[in-house]
Formats: sequence, structure tokens, C-alpha cells
Amino acid sequence: MSSMKKSILFFILMIGWLIVGCYEDKGHYDYIQLSGPVVAGIGESYTVYDGGNFDIHPTVTWTHGELENYTYSWKVDGILVSDKAELTEQVKDLPLKSGMYSEFVIKDEDTGVEYITPFKVTVASVYERGWMLLADQGETSMLSLVRNDKVVYEDVYRLANDADLAGGAVGIYEHWLPYSADVGQVFVAFQKGPEYSVELDGNSLKKMVATKEEFVGGMPADFKPMSMNCVMNYDCLVSNGKLYVRYIEETDGAMYQDGLFPNFPYQGDFDYELSQWTTRGNVYFSNEVIGFDKLSSSYVVCCNGVLSKFGADNTPEPFFEPSNMNKTVLDGAAVAVAYPQDDYVVFLKSNTDNTIYVQQFYFWGWSSPKGFYSRGEEVFPEPNIINDDTKFAFCKDRPYVYIASGNILYEYNYKDNTVKTLRDDFGRPIRDIEICPTNPEHLGIVLENAENAEMSDFMVLDVSVVSGGKVLEGMEFYGKFGKVKHLKYKVGYQGDIMY
Repeated sequence: MSSMKKSILFFILMIGWLIVGCYEDKGHYDYIQLSGPVVAGIGESYTVYDGGNFDIHPTVTWTHGELENYTYSWKVDGILVSDKAELTEQVKDLPLKSGMYSEFVIKDEDTGVEYITPFKVTVASVYERGWMLLADQGETSMLSLVRNDKVVYEDVYRLANDADLAGGAVGIYEHWLPYSADVGQVFVAFQKGPEYSVELDGNSLKKMVATKEEFVGGMPADFKPMSMNCVMNYDCLVSNGKLYVRYIEETDGAMYQDGLFPNFPYQGDFDYELSQWTTRGNVYFSNEVIGFDKLSSSYVVCCNGVLSKFGADNTPEPFFEPSNMNKTVLDGAAVAVAYPQDDYVVFLKSNTDNTIYVQQFYFWGWSSPKGFYSRGEEVFPEPNIINDDTKFAFCKDRPYVYIASGNILYEYNYKDNTVKTLRDDFGRPIRDIEICPTNPEHLGIVLENAENAEMSDFMVLDVSVVSGGKVLEGMEFYGKFGKVKHLKYKVGYQGDIMY
């Protein structure tokens, strides 16, 4: 046979062998299914307290059999905190920070493959957030804190500072540096010496400074602190009806207590006497501090360090005149906040009779000062429930104002101008109420203690539409807090209430 024929025959045999081989191999592949973990029981986010313990217990199931060689790890903000299957370690060596990216990792040590379950962790100081109760004890005052996890710190200022607060308790005001991601400071106002009012570190509640020491040339005459509101580049302190303004040159690099107040009040171009009431809107983007002048019966606004009466109403057909109203503000607050608009609801009483009015207005604008727009004025339908001791709590993004009068808690809907009794079974006077800014369906309420009128009870009510004001489980405390003058929910991070 010639060499060419041999080559052709060999080629044909090879093709045949390949065809037969491929045919015989058809259907004989074995696909290896890799094992992998399925993790359950890890939530989207957790808040833990510095010095406390984590409490996360995931369940892990395996598809196609458990891996032979694997490890666990837990990381918070890139920091390894545990190498166990459950996270129960003490919270330590982590920053006090909100919403840190965290992960639970199962690693196949043979292949290097990692199976990651992400979540978020907020590490809070023990005093970072919760219900603050300021009580007047006569010559001293007492500040207490009730956390959301039901931990109670009676007389928390003494715990943190080993000292008493001054007497004449007035109010609690939380404030932040512009754009800051840190926990805010707390201004606590008193009207007796020796310190009158103090600024507290938001994490430790340690005293940073007595406000009387923050004036050029010493404390002003007749010093009676009433309120403090801090906006970008300006701190606005109201004392004895007068406004003191501190200019802070820095914005992004600002620091607390940066500079001093002049020890004489803002002069302006009109005589004024400010009431206790002040309010503001969005804590990030609003520079307006709204108040009320008792001398002219007018709304006033402090913006960019200047105190003025409300400007012209930009509404085509104004609903009310904001100046020389012959009415007195009782209370009010921002009920919807967003950039560039903040909406307000305010209760006022006629200076000549018992008529109560509810006014709505907003400030709108991309820069300061924003424009004023009136939105409506209604005659409140139940004026007999309003008296000098009445307390108000304003919801954000829900059309409700809660009104405490005597022993009764009412719910007012300002959309349809109606009032209903929410609860009338307390059997003792209500001293103050406060809506939780981070959960507008939770209402804190302070009551006179049934056995000792110098003490107070505190509880948190569920005021959702279906609950009827039922007490949240475990959130009722009796006879612990002194004679409370002001209830305030401490938010901690301004980012939690920026909108």
C-alpha cells in the first residue's frame, strides 16, 4: 500500500475513533454542586451601647453538605470583633458612630471563598439618646434619662458630674455643629445661680461650660436663660426676654463654644420682649429661629444674626397678619421639614377673650432669609381645654397635635380642625408631653405621682391610629423623677431628624 493511502486510512480511523469516543462519553459528565451557607437571623441594623454587649444569634444552614474547613468572623467598620458563630462579645474599642457598615463572614479556608452577610451597627454612648426629664427641686434641679431599652438613670447629671444642677429649671435644648456627624450638645437652662445654665457633652453628659462664662466682660445683668438655638454661624441665646447672638466665623470647621457672646442684648430697630417659645425647622438647612415678641404681639425671626418681624406675606391672599396680632403664642413647631421648605403649626390665644387660634405657615427658599407664606388660620373648636398649664406635642408628617390639659390627653387633627379625647383615665395631672422625633407614634408623658406631688411618673404611649394611647410594654416608671418641668427626647445625631 502506498504511503499516501496509508495516511488517508489512518486519518479515517482516527475520525471514527473520535466519533465513537464522543458518542460513548455523551451523558456521562458529573457536575459537582458546591456547598454554601444560608444565613438567617441577622437584621438590617443594630444599636448597641459602648461597654454593653452585642446580641446577634444567626442560624446557618448548608446546601449540599457542610464545608469541611471554614471559619467565622464579625467585622464592624472594618474592625474584627469576634471569630465565633454568634456575636455576644462586649462592645469595646469601637468608635461612637452611627450606621457603620458591618459584616458576618463565613470563609472556606480551602478555597478562600467568603460568604458575606452585611448589616449596620450604631455604637452609642450610654447617654446618647433617650427621654430626658428636667425636674425643679427648689434650690437645685435634677436631670434624668430613660433609654429606649428601659434603662433608667435617675439624676444622671450627678452621676456624670458629681454635682447638682442650679435651681429654677426651665428647659432642655439639643443642638449640633453645621453638617456634623457627631452627637450634639445639650443646653440646659436654669434661672438661679450659681451657674444659671450649662452646656453638656452629648455622649458623657459632663459639663462643658457654664453659660454665664461665655460672655465678653462677664455675665449680663438680670441673667435668666430661657432658650438656646444654634444655626450655621450663629448661636442665639434668649435671656430675660432679650436676644444674645454669638457669631461663629467657621462653618465646616466650627467648634462648640467657639467665641463669646457680647454681654449686652441685641439692639435691633424695635423694642422687644421675647417669650419663652422659640422654634426652628430643618436642622441641616434652616437658619431661621422663630420666636414671639410680647410687646408688639408679633412673630419674629432671627436669621443671619438679625432679629426682625416676619417679612411680607408671599401668599396671594394672606390668611392672617403675622404682626400686631393682638394674640399671644402658646406653642408651636415645625410639622414638616424639607429643603427648601419648613411648615409650622402654632397655637395662639386672643389678648381680649378666650378665643384660641391655630395658624399654619411656612418658610420657603434656597437661601437665607427664606420667604414667609401664610397657609391658614382656624378658630380652635374646644377653647375650654386650653389654660396656662396646657402642654402641646406636635407630630412631624402626621396631622396631629397632642394636648395635655389637667388629667386628660387630647388628640387634635389640624387638617380637619377636630379634637377628640385620647385618654382620660390617668387620675392625676399631666406635667408635660413630648413626641419622639424619630418615631412620631411614640408619645412620652409625665404625670404627677399619685402618692407624692413632689415626684413624677413617666411612661411612653403608643399613639398610632389603632392603639388608643396604650402604654408601651415596660415603659412606665413611677415616682422616680422629681417635679418635672420639661420633657425632651434626646436624639443624639442630627442626621436622624434632618428630614
